[in-house]
Amino acid sequence: MKTALITGGSAGLGKITSEALAGLGYRVVIAARDQVKGERVVQEILNKHPEAEVEFVQVDMADYSSVADFAEVIASRFERIDRLILNAGLFTSSVRKNDAGHEYMFAATHMGHFLLTHKLIPLLKRSDDARLIVTSSVAHWVGNILAFKKTITNPPRGDRFLFKQFLLYGRSKLANILFVNGLEKYLKDRNVKVFSFHPGGVKTEFYRQFPDLFVKLFFPFLISERKGADTQIFLATDNSDRSGGYWCRRKPGIRSRSSRSDALTDELWEFSKESFGISTFGES
Repeated sequence: MKTALITGGSAGLGKITSEALAGLGYRVVIAARDQVKGERVVQEILNKHPEAEVEFVQVDMADYSSVADFAEVIASRFERIDRLILNAGLFTSSVRKNDAGHEYMFAATHMGHFLLTHKLIPLLKRSDDARLIVTSSVAHWVGNILAFKKTITNPPRGDRFLFKQFLLYGRSKLANILFVNGLEKYLKDRNVKVFSFHPGGVKTEFYRQFPDLFVKLFFPFLISERKGADTQIFLATDNSDRSGGYWCRRKPGIRSRSSRSDALTDELWEFSKESFGISTFGES
């Protein structure tokens, strides 16, 4: 039985993917911050698939101590991981930092996942069909409008139209793609397939934080969460040998110039390693 660990698996795309993989016979570990919501999703999945092996383990991806503790729990309980799906992300209507001094969206969407992957890569390498899938967004196109590195620790003040907040969100989604670039570049074990993808404009709670006029104009044109999760599920279950790249609607997507930048990839990789005191990625 293959094991899939899905961050942000208690809602939205992660919930749909958790249910789909459980129905296909995967052992599913749902990782999220809200324990009540997570345990409720586990029960919902078991109601539909009584024979499924699915459980919830709590973690706060913006709290690096929580991530480290979570990784230890997973490493102590599982011999390998076959699918590591880094789906957790968020949009904050106010600009704030986590306890480490990193802008909060960037911390939860990239930094926590970087640390988690560093600690769990050994479990992925034990799989004969390991895949790591990162949820990005078309918003990555605006991710380098603000000074990419400077605003991690010194973000601008937010505005009531949420423009700067959206730019910071785009930066976190650009980081998702650059992280996959780095994994392709630096990951020594090529047996681990890595992907990033854009789910499309999905009807999630993300848009509810925008001004009412924006929601009224654009919400009717967004797709369902189930359609948005389709590419994620496809990348997790497709039997081809493909690996790498940025995907959308089951096909290679159009990426920004910044997302193809070796310089930005290296800058993010080094910043992330130095922030956690990592000398060699994937090794203790």
